[in-house]
Amino acid sequence: MEVSALSEPEQVVLLSLVGLLARADGRLSQTEMSTLEQLRRAIEPERFQRVRAAAGDLEDGAAIMSAAEGIRPEARELIFSVLYEMAIPDTIAPAEVELLEKLAALWGLQSPLSA
Repeated sequence: MEVSALSEPEQVVLLSLVGLLARADGRLSQTEMSTLEQLRRAIEPERFQRVRAAAGDLEDGAAIMSAAEGIRPEARELIFSVLYEMAIPDTIAPAEVELLEKLAALWGLQSPLSA
Protein backbone atom coordinates (compact mmCIF):
# COMPACT_ATOMS: atom_id res chain seq x y z
CA MET A 1 0.00 0.00 0.00
CA GLU A 2 1.20 3.51 -0.83
CA VAL A 3 0.43 6.82 0.88
CA SER A 4 -1.59 7.86 -2.17
CA ALA A 5 -3.92 4.87 -1.57
CA LEU A 6 -4.84 6.02 1.92
CA SER A 7 -8.25 7.61 2.33
CA GLU A 8 -8.31 11.33 3.00
CA PRO A 9 -9.09 10.85 6.73
CA GLU A 10 -6.19 8.38 6.94
CA GLN A 11 -3.89 10.90 5.29
CA VAL A 12 -5.06 13.51 7.82
CA VAL A 13 -4.10 11.17 10.67
CA LEU A 14 -0.76 10.40 8.99
CA LEU A 15 0.11 14.08 8.57
CA SER A 16 -1.03 14.83 12.12
CA LEU A 17 1.10 12.04 13.54
CA VAL A 18 4.12 13.12 11.47
CA GLY A 19 3.74 16.61 12.93
CA LEU A 20 3.31 15.26 16.45
CA LEU A 21 6.38 13.05 16.12
CA ALA A 22 8.41 15.89 14.60
CA ARG A 23 7.52 18.14 17.55
CA ALA A 24 8.11 15.44 20.17
CA ASP A 25 11.80 16.22 20.65
CA GLY A 26 11.46 19.97 20.18
CA ARG A 27 13.35 20.20 16.90
CA LEU A 28 12.72 19.47 13.22
CA SER A 29 15.44 17.25 11.75
CA GLN A 30 16.47 16.93 8.13
CA THR A 31 14.88 13.45 8.04
CA GLU A 32 11.59 14.84 9.33
CA MET A 33 11.64 17.62 6.72
CA SER A 34 12.38 15.03 4.01
CA THR A 35 9.47 12.88 5.18
CA LEU A 36 7.12 15.86 4.99
CA GLU A 37 8.35 16.63 1.48
CA GLN A 38 7.87 13.00 0.37
CA LEU A 39 4.31 13.05 1.70
CA ARG A 40 3.62 16.33 -0.08
CA ARG A 41 4.76 14.75 -3.36
CA ALA A 42 2.82 11.51 -2.76
CA ILE A 43 -0.54 13.23 -2.23
CA GLU A 44 -2.28 15.13 -5.05
CA PRO A 45 -1.64 18.87 -4.48
CA GLU A 46 -5.24 20.01 -3.96
CA ARG A 47 -5.92 17.08 -1.66
CA PHE A 48 -2.68 17.75 0.23
CA GLN A 49 -3.91 21.27 1.01
CA ARG A 50 -7.17 19.89 2.45
CA VAL A 51 -5.32 17.19 4.39
CA ARG A 52 -2.82 19.66 5.81
CA ALA A 53 -5.61 22.03 6.88
CA ALA A 54 -7.58 19.20 8.52
CA ALA A 55 -4.43 17.91 10.24
CA GLY A 56 -3.89 21.38 11.66
CA ASP A 57 -7.38 21.27 13.16
CA LEU A 58 -6.40 18.31 15.34
CA GLU A 59 -5.07 20.43 18.13
CA ASP A 60 -3.27 18.03 20.43
CA GLY A 61 -1.97 14.52 20.87
CA ALA A 62 -5.20 13.29 22.45
CA ALA A 63 -7.28 14.48 19.48
CA ILE A 64 -4.82 12.92 17.05
CA MET A 65 -4.79 9.58 18.89
CA SER A 66 -8.59 9.62 19.03
CA ALA A 67 -8.71 10.14 15.25
CA ALA A 68 -6.16 7.33 14.83
CA GLU A 69 -8.53 4.80 16.42
CA GLY A 70 -10.62 4.50 13.24
CA ILE A 71 -7.79 3.69 10.84
CA ARG A 72 -8.01 0.47 8.78
CA PRO A 73 -5.50 -2.28 9.75
CA GLU A 74 -3.63 -2.15 6.42
CA ALA A 75 -3.35 1.63 6.69
CA ARG A 76 -2.10 1.35 10.28
CA GLU A 77 0.93 -0.64 9.17
CA LEU A 78 1.81 1.86 6.45
CA ILE A 79 1.38 4.87 8.74
CA PHE A 80 3.42 3.27 11.52
CA SER A 81 6.20 2.38 9.10
CA VAL A 82 6.36 5.98 7.81
CA LEU A 83 6.64 7.25 11.39
CA TYR A 84 9.21 4.64 12.39
CA GLU A 85 11.35 5.29 9.31
CA MET A 86 11.18 9.00 10.07
CA ALA A 87 12.33 8.47 13.67
CA ILE A 88 15.17 5.96 13.34
CA PRO A 89 17.83 7.93 11.43
CA ASP A 90 18.14 10.37 14.35
CA THR A 91 18.57 9.50 17.99
CA ILE A 92 15.05 8.59 19.05
CA ALA A 93 14.03 10.88 21.90
CA PRO A 94 12.07 9.41 24.83
CA ALA A 95 8.98 11.41 23.76
CA GLU A 96 9.20 9.86 20.27
CA VAL A 97 9.51 6.35 21.74
CA GLU A 98 6.50 7.05 23.95
CA LEU A 99 4.40 8.19 20.97
CA LEU A 100 5.38 5.20 18.82
CA GLU A 101 4.72 2.78 21.70
CA LYS A 102 1.27 4.30 22.36
CA LEU A 103 0.40 4.08 18.69
CA ALA A 104 1.59 0.47 18.41
CA ALA A 105 -0.49 -0.45 21.47
CA LEU A 106 -3.56 1.40 20.15
CA TRP A 107 -3.33 -0.38 16.81
CA GLY A 108 -2.27 -3.81 18.11
CA LEU A 109 1.05 -3.67 16.28
CA GLN A 110 4.34 -5.17 17.32
CA SER A 111 6.61 -2.24 18.08
CA PRO A 112 10.20 -2.65 16.88
CA LEU A 113 11.21 -0.43 19.79
CA SER A 114 10.17 -2.91 22.50
CA ALA A 115 12.82 -5.53 21.98
